[in-house]
Amino acid sequence: MRSIVPIFLLLASVMAGQTWRGVVSGRVTDSEEQPVAGAVLDIVEQETNRRRTSRSDSQGEFTFGSLPPGRYRLEVAQEGFRKHRQPIDLLVNQEMRIEIPLLPGLTTEEVTVTARRELVKTDTAAASTVIDNFLIVNLPLDGRNFYELSLLTPGVLPPAQGSAGSARGDFAVSANGAREDSNYFLLDGIYNSDPKLNGVSVTPSVDAVREFEVLTSSYEAAFGRNAGAQVNVVLKSGTNRLHGSVYEFFRNAKLDARNAFAPGSEPPPQYQRNQFGFALGGPLRKNRTFWFGDYEGRRVREGITRITNVPTALERRGDFSQSLRPPADLFTQRPFPGNQIPVFRVHPVGRAVAELYPLPNRDVLGENFVSAPAVRDRADNFDLRLDHALADNSDLAVRYSFGDRLLYEPFSGAGFALVPNFGNDVPRRAQNLMVSETHTFTPALLNEVRLSYNRVAIGVFQQALQGNRNQDVGLPVISSKERDTGLSFISLPGFSPLGNEFNNPQQSAANSYQFIDQLTWIRGRHQVKTGFEFRHVRQNAFRDVQSRGFLNFFGLTGNPLGDLLQGFPTVTGVARLDNHQNLRTSSWAGFVQDTWRAAPSLVLTLGLRYEFNAPPFDAHDRANVYDSATGSLVPVGRDGIPRGGFRADRNNWAPRAGLAWSPGSGATVVRAGYGLYYDQGSLAPGEGLYFNAPYFDFRLFFPFGNTLVSLSDPFPANFPIPVPSSALTFQPDLRTPYMQHWSLSVQRALGSSRVAEVAYVGSTGTRLLSARDINQPRPSPQQPNLRPNPAFDDITALESRGNSVFHSLQARYQQRFWKGMAALASYSWSKSIDDASGFFPSAGDPNFPQDSFNVAAERSRSNFDARQRLALSYSYDLPLGTGWLLGGWQTSGVWTFQTGRPFTVALLSDLDNSNTGRSVIGFGANDRPNVIGDARAGAQSRSRWFNTDAFAMPPFGSFGNAGRNVLDGPGLAAVSAALIKNIEFRETARMQVRAEAFNLLNRTNLDLPDNFFGSPTFGRILSAQSPRHIQLGLKLLF
Repeated sequence: MRSIVPIFLLLASVMAGQTWRGVVSGRVTDSEEQPVAGAVLDIVEQETNRRRTSRSDSQGEFTFGSLPPGRYRLEVAQEGFRKHRQPIDLLVNQEMRIEIPLLPGLTTEEVTVTARRELVKTDTAAASTVIDNFLIVNLPLDGRNFYELSLLTPGVLPPAQGSAGSARGDFAVSANGAREDSNYFLLDGIYNSDPKLNGVSVTPSVDAVREFEVLTSSYEAAFGRNAGAQVNVVLKSGTNRLHGSVYEFFRNAKLDARNAFAPGSEPPPQYQRNQFGFALGGPLRKNRTFWFGDYEGRRVREGITRITNVPTALERRGDFSQSLRPPADLFTQRPFPGNQIPVFRVHPVGRAVAELYPLPNRDVLGENFVSAPAVRDRADNFDLRLDHALADNSDLAVRYSFGDRLLYEPFSGAGFALVPNFGNDVPRRAQNLMVSETHTFTPALLNEVRLSYNRVAIGVFQQALQGNRNQDVGLPVISSKERDTGLSFISLPGFSPLGNEFNNPQQSAANSYQFIDQLTWIRGRHQVKTGFEFRHVRQNAFRDVQSRGFLNFFGLTGNPLGDLLQGFPTVTGVARLDNHQNLRTSSWAGFVQDTWRAAPSLVLTLGLRYEFNAPPFDAHDRANVYDSATGSLVPVGRDGIPRGGFRADRNNWAPRAGLAWSPGSGATVVRAGYGLYYDQGSLAPGEGLYFNAPYFDFRLFFPFGNTLVSLSDPFPANFPIPVPSSALTFQPDLRTPYMQHWSLSVQRALGSSRVAEVAYVGSTGTRLLSARDINQPRPSPQQPNLRPNPAFDDITALESRGNSVFHSLQARYQQRFWKGMAALASYSWSKSIDDASGFFPSAGDPNFPQDSFNVAAERSRSNFDARQRLALSYSYDLPLGTGWLLGGWQTSGVWTFQTGRPFTVALLSDLDNSNTGRSVIGFGANDRPNVIGDARAGAQSRSRWFNTDAFAMPPFGSFGNAGRNVLDGPGLAAVSAALIKNIEFRETARMQVRAEAFNLLNRTNLDLPDNFFGSPTFGRILSAQSPRHIQLGLKLLF
């Protein structure tokens, strides 16, 4: 690392960070288009009256750099010419070029031109879209999360259904073939990501956001860290006038349509949401010091309906005389007299566990219990910002953002309890602090320094109940920690599972520290930027997986409930662990970039970026990795094993190049760009190192010979057959993933306020992180089927072997506010192919190879791929008339149309049909069936989305021939609309009454079908996205 530091000292003491400020440059000429030297130029920020002054050089060129986005006034004066005055609207990260022709005359005479809005991008090749404040505050937003408007950008797609990044309503997207954890979120130009999964840290309220930009391809060397979208959000600041808003938005189930899959005999579940808050800003000292603050609260209660099966009052006492499947005596395999288990044969622990079930409340075979307990979601967020002019050439900004959420989930994740009292408490707190200073040494030399602190703390705990449930029913209390109290996970096929989710409790707190410094130097036709960034992350966490153990009853007696009552589980497991995690990692980056106006109509951008990401390591070296050379687990940090488990990658040079050619009048721009972008992965995959022995000791128990596992001792200390441990390891020379982006586009200005663009955008991903089992045995019917290293079960290796490719045709139309209307429309026709779409599974694909030694067979469409997507948005002031009644009406909407996502047909996760050991305790689901027909034959319906007869079980000990992601799920068509009435009180105050409808046409947008061969509902669609729902709002603006 020492060898690269001098390189950046030579470049300059500056930043590798992401910029949000803009640049206004241009040329001053006379009436004969000859340069005017020495003209005095003043650019004035209209809301704060901050003024900057410069002079044109010998070529008439001028530049104002590092300008916050906003409304400006440009004034130009020169002896012998009339004074020139021109308004400017500068967007986030915009580089605007202006040609200023001065007219002969006296300086007391003035020429004023109309507001300048540069629609075509003549100075950059980057593919990006700016969502301005007008659309942000006027478009209907379900949940009022402005990040959702990123989906209006060409090439940006929602995440795959059930993906890790979109859990619990978190925001995630895929951009131009990049994975959902490859995006970088910035707030006022500084780090605003959660390093655990690379999601959003703090989400400000809609009324706090000035605008934001989504860069998706060919962006410049100033941007890095991740290879996907760069989402650059700019918050509002105070001005010379007090301004603000107060609001409340309301939703209630009585205004909503019924979900297509809701049971018709049951009342609709409860739903109530209130979002309220304010935003306020003004001056502390006019023209010099300004403040801004905002607060938003959210209160949600939502009933979640679950239908399941529970034991009857007779069955839980051992009386199966009225049951369809009575159990047998385990020892004789004969029915009990009268199909009733004798009282002395009912195990007291089994009886106590059975009594935890609620009694049936509906007379439906196999679905005799329904409940709709409420999700409780409470969130509070605020931002505070102070801007101060230290001097005429120095500006200071300080901002603190805070977000707190407490979520109660009455049910755990899929596959866990479907009866109440086994939910999760999920607290989350995020904080983001920024201090920045912008210094103008000369109009051609500017520097910006930023310091930031970002903290994300999140936990998932079992529902808080009095007492210890295991102790209450007579099961062993395994962990002495209070946080581990609860009930072991208990599975009985045919009935709802019981107990708390076995992955919990877990908690992590990630603290990120960042230093950024960027220097901008303008010299003639060159604008040179160079910079440096340092980032350090400290994550402290724990994850008590299986700390209460699990017990599965699979029907040794012919009925799983009979197994429970007789006291004999099929398999049990428990972990004894001490996996306190203290991850540390640091990153350095530097760049240099030259934007060169080679000719009046041609701009070339050349840049080079370097990134170094140190492998995350435990502060106390409490981790082991599997060493292939010795066939054993070895400790990190000694004997040549790096502390992070793999060697650092130091060869991460990323060139960038682009051109923008604007022939003729400049209304048309041809842009082309290429860039290489390294991708810093999330911390979550590497946390698996903490689950290697001895820090994680997982034990499995099952009947062996004449030895049964009993509820009297479900986790025996001396078990005759020790089960080999699993392990996780890294590829020793794990490389940093990278993507190459390229684009070619044509932009055309259509008048003064509209622009259209068509583009080809492509990308490839190389060395992407993926996982496989390097200890997988070859499929065989032989029993036992020994692994290459019999001392271990599966050995999951994280490797840089993944690849992807993406091609697309993209189109965009944008209209800034003009004649009462603003609009943004985007279209993408694309295809994304990879061999793994991430590290974690999604609903339609496990992201794990069926055959770990034939990864090439996984190459197929990405989990998030959608061949076509059209997104339309608009806001329109209705010309109904004037006055209190007819004036002030406004409508807005978002229309979205998208083709279906691919999914994989797999075997049930508890079937190890290939005999390769991936599904011993119910994990995996990576085995696939054989294809024996046309899976697309026949009509599609909810009850049979694809031809289920086209699949068959492969012979035992073999892999299926079904491919990955070969079928398509349902598409999406959703129309959201808002009707707004503005009531003016006076010139500076108005009230806004809003009615917003989401999925206005109440179209049933179906989820993916059940893709598990052998499931009773194989091929059926069992759920849908939200039906129509209505939101009412009241807002006061002043």
